[in-house]
Amino acid sequence: MDKKIRHLISSKDFSKEDYDEILRRFNYFVENGISPDLARGKVVATLFLQPSTRTMNMFQAAIIKMGGGWVGVTDTKPLSMDKGETWEETIREYSCFADMIAMRHPDDDSAERAAPYSYIPLVNGGSGSREHAVATPWVLCTMRYYLKRDLQNLKIGIYGTPEINRCIKAMMPIFGYYGMDIVIDDLGHFPVPKEIEQQALKNGAKGIRYDKLDNFIGDVDVLFLTRGLQKGIIPADKFSKEKEELVLKKYRPINKQDMKKLRQDAILYMLKPRIFEVEKDVDDDPRACYSKKEPYNEFGAALISFCLDIKI
Repeated sequence: MDKKIRHLISSKDFSKEDYDEILRRFNYFVENGISPDLARGKVVATLFLQPSTRTMNMFQAAIIKMGGGWVGVTDTKPLSMDKGETWEETIREYSCFADMIAMRHPDDDSAERAAPYSYIPLVNGGSGSREHAVATPWVLCTMRYYLKRDLQNLKIGIYGTPEINRCIKAMMPIFGYYGMDIVIDDLGHFPVPKEIEQQALKNGAKGIRYDKLDNFIGDVDVLFLTRGLQKGIIPADKFSKEKEELVLKKYRPINKQDMKKLRQDAILYMLKPRIFEVEKDVDDDPRACYSKKEPYNEFGAALISFCLDIKI
């Protein structure tokens, strides 16, 4: 197989230089728009075997904006997988139709299993509960877009259930590249896995500590809210009813009183979908970026053009 193929299976597959280049491309598309000739004739395959509102549609819309097209499925029924073909074989076949694959699959190891079978770049938009690698460059671009400042040395607050959030698990090691200082309220029960904390510190994170939200909400540049429960991601038999009840008891939705404590130049970002994690009357606050028009197409163009090595 061609050794030049760059997959994004784990956020750690890309270097800081790679993320800086994606950020550069993103800024270019925000400022200059997306040329409808940029990827003419290119095809992205979207194989999303779990629900997706944002990630799947972002890839599909962005490649259309770039002048290309997409093929894909949201179920196994139209595929030969229903006849017994394996996930790996399906990936190999789709890599003959397209120039890039974006995938989501319920198995934790699905992305790792898929990558060796793909002749083209493959990006992980959700490999079971393990990691959502695409979330990392998306969050970096989003922070840059709303903060309108360099990402170096930001202070990041995380509130919720990071232990079971695949986006946080992907993002934290990369926050280290930018020397970010991370403080977490995990409701007292859902800490980030130790190996991920260690990787973030090894990559240059200024620090990682746990505290109550009220003690740090006024200090952070960005406050991330994780989805409290991970239904549709973590199977019911792997997340006990007791833990679910604990989340519902401990997770206090962000409200207007909390927003009074958040700095005026900070942003609030919800790792969507929102179920109960932030009160709806917070949506009108200009710092509530999750409820604003988001730059999905520009980010999609940045990531696709990077993976396909299209010169910008």
